[in-house]
Amino acid sequence: MRLKPHVTYFILPTILALLVGGFFLWSVPKDQIHLFINSHHSGFTDTFFKYWTYLGEGWMFTLAIPFALFKSWRTGVQIAVTGLFTLFFTAIFKNWLYSGQPRPIEFFKGLANLRLIEGVDMAHWNSFPSGHTTAAFALWFALALAVKKKGWSLVFFCVAFLVGYSRMYLSQHFLVDVVAGAGLGLIAASASYIIAQSFKQPFWDKKALK
Repeated sequence: MRLKPHVTYFILPTILALLVGGFFLWSVPKDQIHLFINSHHSGFTDTFFKYWTYLGEGWMFTLAIPFALFKSWRTGVQIAVTGLFTLFFTAIFKNWLYSGQPRPIEFFKGLANLRLIEGVDMAHWNSFPSGHTTAAFALWFALALAVKKKGWSLVFFCVAFLVGYSRMYLSQHFLVDVVAGAGLGLIAASASYIIAQSFKQPFWDKKALK
């Protein structure tokens, strides 16, 4: 995939975030990282992250596809394939390769009392990787590729980044799950873009994904 200027406004912050996350994972045990994050809460951030995390739900792809089709047929294919790749990656990793990995609420059972957010349904197993983070980075990077605006690319990165942080803030995932999810999401969106480029544009669609 040829790297275009607007794409760097999503990719470079993502790579930086992955490097910083990787450094902390290399130097600090994942349980200590999580307890540190869990100890920093406020009423505003409790409410904010409780709802912001929905921007990493899989159904967000169904909202994005109509927008993508309005832009061009090939863009619609790109978003749809991105959603399918995201579903495939998360299913393989969570339900097969790393099935049964405990989430924070199970990992810390009997070891520490996590501060949980009222009204959030807690998941207990299949922690790796974070499906919400995978979906968020896949979808919002795919949208950045489609919109082709530097400012929007940076905004979309911030949306995906905050979804990833919300998964740790809500004690649904560890940092390692979020870092892996972000990487998988980037791969899913990139692969989908390349595949969409190979599709021949139908005669009725005069718009091109350039």
